[in-house]
Amino acid sequence: MLMSKVKKRKKIGIPQALLYYKYFPFWRAFFEGLGLEVVESGRSSKVLLQEGNQYAIDEICIPLKLFYGHIASLLKKKIDYLFLPRYISTSVDTYMCPKFLALPDLIRATGNNLPPIVEMSVNMKKKPFFFSALETGRSLGKSLFLTHSAYTKAISAQNLFLQAMQAGRSFDDALNAAQQRVSLFPKYPSASHKIRIALIGHGYNIHDAFINMDLLKKLKQMDVHPVVIENLPSDIFEGKTSVNRSLKNYWGNEEEILSALHYLSEERSVDGIIFLCSFCCGPDSLIDEIAMRDMKLAGFPYICVVLDEHTGQAGLITRIESFVDMVAFRKRAEELEKRC
Repeated sequence: MLMSKVKKRKKIGIPQALLYYKYFPFWRAFFEGLGLEVVESGRSSKVLLQEGNQYAIDEICIPLKLFYGHIASLLKKKIDYLFLPRYISTSVDTYMCPKFLALPDLIRATGNNLPPIVEMSVNMKKKPFFFSALETGRSLGKSLFLTHSAYTKAISAQNLFLQAMQAGRSFDDALNAAQQRVSLFPKYPSASHKIRIALIGHGYNIHDAFINMDLLKKLKQMDVHPVVIENLPSDIFEGKTSVNRSLKNYWGNEEEILSALHYLSEERSVDGIIFLCSFCCGPDSLIDEIAMRDMKLAGFPYICVVLDEHTGQAGLITRIESFVDMVAFRKRAEELEKRC
């Protein structure tokens, strides 16, 4: 008797960089719902950065240089498709950073022997997000019914990821929760005796341990309870941030950072703020100037740490340790003043 052959699922490669740290739960569930096997490029490393530097120009930020390295890693894994999302706008009144607008074009212009590229062009100024997903499914030859089903599962996975992060889980734990459809996330007990410091910045700077030299782990070793953007209440990101009465934020990928800074300085739920930004990132530089002004007026401990491939670990740790010591001294002084 002839055995029927099981049709092998095609593989789609997703670089573990840039917006991976924001939307991967959605992407993974969506493509798996379409019947594809998702292949990740792996964690960032010095080797990937060296490979990326062969293709990237010197004037771009380290997250984008690493992205090229992740592409090179995926090309070695015999994938059938390469996923390169094009995020133009995630709200009706902002634009994303130019690197996200042109990401597929950048890779096409510098890459050789690339597999078919799957784009998900997201432009909320022109169309709802569902239509972006629908177009992506259609480009892969999938039916409307299957695409809608995959989209629904992907939205659910993304929501579970965010719920896990808001409950205080780590990025990796939240990814696993979204994959396993875990929906109950009891809050971790508060560590009131510890210093609480918010680590603010783009997900690829906060959660990529190679870029930031495993700063989250090092803060915990300093007996600091780190707080990241995803741990904050979701409703604080619903409104539009105004820099002042005449100037509104233009960059969509900076909106979360501004909202988080405003919330943290008002609520005083942390003892200090560390802003991680990338060298050569124009939007980050602008936000840092705004943040320094606002935090100085609020009398709130704040430091900006600029990251690139030349950042030395010893210098970074020295700056962070000095900041933590200053925040600890300030907190002790405030507690002593309250007792008197």
